[in-house]
Amino acid sequence: MNETIDRLSSLPDDILIHILSFLRTREAVQTCILSKRWRNTWASVPVLNFHVSDYNENESWKFDQFVNGVLENRGPALLDTIISSRYVGDRYIDPPPIGWLHRATLLMPRVISVDIPDCYGWDLDFPDSVFSCSSLEKLELFHFSQSVPAFLSQNSIALASLKTLVLEYLTLHDDFMQKLFLGCPVLENLKLWICELDISDISSNALKEFTLDDCQHLQPMQISCPGLVSLSITSSMNIVRIISLENMASLVNASIKFSGCKMYETKVDVSNRPNSKFLSGLSNVTNLELFFWCVPDLKELWKDISNCRTFYNLKSLDFGAWNMAKDFSLIACFLEHCPVVKQLTLRLHIRPAIIQAAARRDVPFQREYLEEVNILCVKEDKLDSKLVRVLGRHVKTIGNINIRYSNYILINKIRSGRYTEYAETRRFLAC
Repeated sequence: MNETIDRLSSLPDDILIHILSFLRTREAVQTCILSKRWRNTWASVPVLNFHVSDYNENESWKFDQFVNGVLENRGPALLDTIISSRYVGDRYIDPPPIGWLHRATLLMPRVISVDIPDCYGWDLDFPDSVFSCSSLEKLELFHFSQSVPAFLSQNSIALASLKTLVLEYLTLHDDFMQKLFLGCPVLENLKLWICELDISDISSNALKEFTLDDCQHLQPMQISCPGLVSLSITSSMNIVRIISLENMASLVNASIKFSGCKMYETKVDVSNRPNSKFLSGLSNVTNLELFFWCVPDLKELWKDISNCRTFYNLKSLDFGAWNMAKDFSLIACFLEHCPVVKQLTLRLHIRPAIIQAAARRDVPFQREYLEEVNILCVKEDKLDSKLVRVLGRHVKTIGNINIRYSNYILINKIRSGRYTEYAETRRFLAC
């Protein structure tokens, strides 16, 4: 009888280590019992992937014991990635203190992604060594709390290699941001999620991608990033008067989404603030997404775009809104100030009466030609002909109109202002 051949154990060390790097560290360590060949293989894996949810809620001491044991027995091999997660599947467990990160950063990791324990409104006690790790290229700090965001403040920041920073549910002040941009000369990607921002200025020549997702602003803020290529802002606040955009000469993609109905619930005093410089700060953008999932007061937006210089680079405008009667005025204003725009996408929640009201409005400006219009509706209400007539009042000639109802798409064509069905295809397409 032929003996069973252990082909896996016969693989070179580099391949075995690469395979183990896809496992959680707890699972990788357990391979040490397989044979003498595997006894110390786990200790050379360049990824530490700890999950608090591997333990019961009253066993956080076991997590600490395991992490410290791994660091003591691992050896001097350098790290690539450190992950410490509190969540797996449906289980959330508040992570234990993260003092062990100091020892881990001595192994010069390239990536650190950790879940921070609830600080209950106090300052975040974070190892200083993390913010002085010269090898670090990506840092993600996720704070989960049922109370308030933790206050993040560092005495000094010196991350010469850091390119990506993600912060979640933290309170940030001007002092931290100034130290951040001074201490991170090559920081290209900054993401702030559900943070409380007491920040007046974000200025960086290196930043290329910037994301603000549902952050709470405690004071007006100016963003000045001449090298920025991509900007994404999602907010339930009326940020048009709160955020001022300056020096956006390199901006290509911008996504602005008013995600909720809290547009007027803001603690920021903007009574003495000069006229808005929000949309006008996007005048160099090539692709623009502008969504209103509620019915905000668009007065400031109208004033901003009508007073700004022409959007000479804008080729694609993706517009989502609720109130058609008001929003068509804003769309028309965009069409007037965007001479090279080729594609217009409208994501609308509309009613026939609103379309008819928009159609009766006087049109001060009519565009000669638009290459493509995409209309996305929640459900099919037979509004195509009425909506097309409204568009025809603002654009003389439209190359193609694509109307999508749920998971169907209708492709139609307009020539010389006349609505003519060009073709009809039905394809499965998620709305």
